[in-house]
Amino acid sequence: MKLENKKSQIKIGDLLRRTRKSLGYTQEEVAEMLDLASRYISDIERDKTKGSIDTLVKLCNIYHITPTYVLQNYLELTDDYKVDANIIGFYKLSEHDKQVITELIRVHE
Repeated sequence: MKLENKKSQIKIGDLLRRTRKSLGYTQEEVAEMLDLASRYISDIERDKTKGSIDTLVKLCNIYHITPTYVLQNYLELTDDYKVDANIIGFYKLSEHDKQVITELIRVHE
């Protein structure tokens, strides 16, 4: 019973909206990339519908995030899995800055 109540409280729309906007996409652009109606993207962002797993995965691919990032507030995760929250910032960087960070990571491996 408890699990069902927790499921019905999942609200990911605001996070998806903020992520979309941070990447400079409109709902229409995202809908076109997914071959969906922009109204459907709007409904997901307003938590009118949760969408399908397929749609969530496609949105995550477009937004360069993981489903774990989207659902992290609803999962019992250790700190090791919360790194996803920092990854989205990487994709906002210039290509030069991404390359510098990638090289730093390689040096420390």
